[in-house]
Amino acid sequence: MQEERQSPDDEPATKVSWWRIGFICSVLLLEGMSSSSINVQIAALRSSLELSPAQLQLTASAFLIAYAGLLPAAGRLVDAWRRRAMFLIGVGVFGLGSALCAAAPSGWWLVCGRFVQGAGAAFSAPAAIALITASLPPGRLRNKALALYGAMGAAGFTLGLVVPGFLVAQLGWRASFLVYLPLVAAVLVVTRTLSSAPGTGARVDALAAVALTAAVILSVVAIGGIGDASPWMVAGQLAVAGVFAAVLIHRGRRRGTRMFPAGVLRSARVLAACAALAGVFAAIVASMYLTGLELALSRHYDEFAVGLALAPQSISNASVGVWGGRLVTRFGPGRVLAAGMALVTCALVYLGAVGFELPYALGLLPATVAIGCGVALCYPAASIMAMDAVRPQEHGTTSALLTVFQNVGGALGLALVTAFGAVPLPGSGQGPATGMYLSAACVLVAGIAALAFLPRDSQGTRGTPGSHPEPPQHLPEHDHTSRKMSTS
Repeated sequence: MQEERQSPDDEPATKVSWWRIGFICSVLLLEGMSSSSINVQIAALRSSLELSPAQLQLTASAFLIAYAGLLPAAGRLVDAWRRRAMFLIGVGVFGLGSALCAAAPSGWWLVCGRFVQGAGAAFSAPAAIALITASLPPGRLRNKALALYGAMGAAGFTLGLVVPGFLVAQLGWRASFLVYLPLVAAVLVVTRTLSSAPGTGARVDALAAVALTAAVILSVVAIGGIGDASPWMVAGQLAVAGVFAAVLIHRGRRRGTRMFPAGVLRSARVLAACAALAGVFAAIVASMYLTGLELALSRHYDEFAVGLALAPQSISNASVGVWGGRLVTRFGPGRVLAAGMALVTCALVYLGAVGFELPYALGLLPATVAIGCGVALCYPAASIMAMDAVRPQEHGTTSALLTVFQNVGGALGLALVTAFGAVPLPGSGQGPATGMYLSAACVLVAGIAALAFLPRDSQGTRGTPGSHPEPPQHLPEHDHTSRKMSTS
């Protein structure tokens, strides 16, 4: 059925075009596929374009860097300008990035294409959720549309492991980027006539967005270059990244336009949740990247087989994710978060110790399923911990902050395994074990950092004077941008 109306209990009645809503939600399908597909594309890209370890790392992390760096400013732009215009621009930029990747004659061209893809995702995701919530009043149909949006992310991450893997194996890696273009074109055609209210006209600090993105890029490049680049080069890149960070902080204080409210940044529980997600996603992004390379280059799996081998992680995440919120309600976010991080750590250690030496059914399969289950516990627990620590009007910016940390964490995880020479490339004599141990260490360090941030009380309070503990809340409806990455 193309059109549907809200029930009498959900007044005012609203006519809903599910065709259009489906196409709006499909942007998360595209972004989920782009996030995961690099794990099955990377071996073919290395062989075809003769990528160096640094270029391999940046090819995998460029999407995450652009998404994390531009997302805060993109959210403000969606409110300031027309949502439909921002949505169409974001989808178009994502399509342009996909075309650049497909046509890439060299590694750096490919890195630029991946960055453009991430920029398009950063603009289209908040615009999509704004279009959905603006067209539907609170009630059953809005919840149904938001559930469809979230499901697209999980489906996209799984499809990104299977469909591009099949295309790479059968038609070559360029076809795995071209596959996005027909859907991009369909989304642009179907949604071009959407109605959209004018924006607020508020000013957006573009320089702050550039400073944040540049700081993240330089930090990731510097860390990934440790061991290959000269110490002076690494130190210089980190120093320039520090300058950009200082510019970002100074402009926020002077202009009163901080990307994130001071109250959010000062919340111990928000910082603990951010640290936990950064460590967890550093581990899972790095471990999937290393596993994909190991299976393709050393075990001689074709790309489709690599995708099928990795898919159980995403499937288990989606399957267990429905229970994450219920467990938090029963046991509290701290216990569930600790359990999820412990499960991920144990699975990574198992992979490093014996997982790759055993048959798939006894080694890689149970480990990937355990990692997926662990993330399914960590993400809702960390999100609820953070949301319960701030005011309702700060839920949107808190959600964006969590997304920034998890994407930056993923990029830094890739940089770390590259810096330590843990990438299993032919002739390197390096197996996947070191990378799995490093990934597990990321989770442990993040857990220690989270404990350091948490207030030293035993009542589960918010950590602010005079505050009282509140029961965990469901994730806010506008917590949209993180769902894609949580499916990994």
